[in-house]
Amino acid sequence: MASFNGSIDLLSLNGAQVFTGIDQNSPQRAYVCVPIDLNEIKMTTARNDPNRQIAGLRVNIWPLNENYKNAVRRSAQERGDSNVSVPTHEMQMSFSTDYVKLIVAKFPKLVEQVKEANKERTPDIVNENPTDENSHLFKAIRLRMNKRLAMLYQPQIQTGQQTAYPQHSYTAAGSATAYVPPAESNGPDISGYAPANEDDLPF
Repeated sequence: MASFNGSIDLLSLNGAQVFTGIDQNSPQRAYVCVPIDLNEIKMTTARNDPNRQIAGLRVNIWPLNENYKNAVRRSAQERGDSNVSVPTHEMQMSFSTDYVKLIVAKFPKLVEQVKEANKERTPDIVNENPTDENSHLFKAIRLRMNKRLAMLYQPQIQTGQQTAYPQHSYTAAGSATAYVPPAESNGPDISGYAPANEDDLPF
C-alpha cells in the first residue's frame, strides 16, 4: 500500500491562533489553538482509556490530477530546479452535511459570496436552495469550506541540513484553563462567533 508524507498547516484551520502563557510551568511555550466549533472537531473519550480525550477532525485525501502535477514540474524547470518533489495528493477538511447546513443558516454572507463567485458558470445557482444537498449551490458552499490542509508526497530521501525553526511573535493567552467538554447537545454551538466585519468570515 502506498504511503505519503506532508506537512499540515494547522493555522489554516478556521480561527486558529498561536498563544503563549497557557502552560504555567513553561509560559514562553507556544501553542496552536484551534476553535472546536468552527472546525467541527468532535471531542470523544478513548474506548480503552476513559482518562484520554480525542479531538477528531474529519479529512479527505484526494489524488491530484496530472495537469496540476505537470504544472508543478514545468514551474520547477523554469526555475532551473531539476530535483523537484511533485505532490500527488491533497488533504482537505471534510465537513458533515449537517454542519454545512448549520453554517448556511449562521452565515448568509457566505452563501451570497458563493453565489456571486459561481453565477457566471452556473447562472441558476442564484435561485437554488443552499440547504438542498443535491444542489450545485450546496456543493459549492461545501467546496469553499473544505479547504486544503496539506499537500502530500511520495516518500523520498531528503539530503541537506534542516534549517532552524523560524522565530515568530505570539500572543499571550491570559488566563487559559483546561478544556472541559460541555453536556450533550444537538450540535456545535457557534453562537459565540462574531466576525469583526461582514467580510471577515471564518470560511
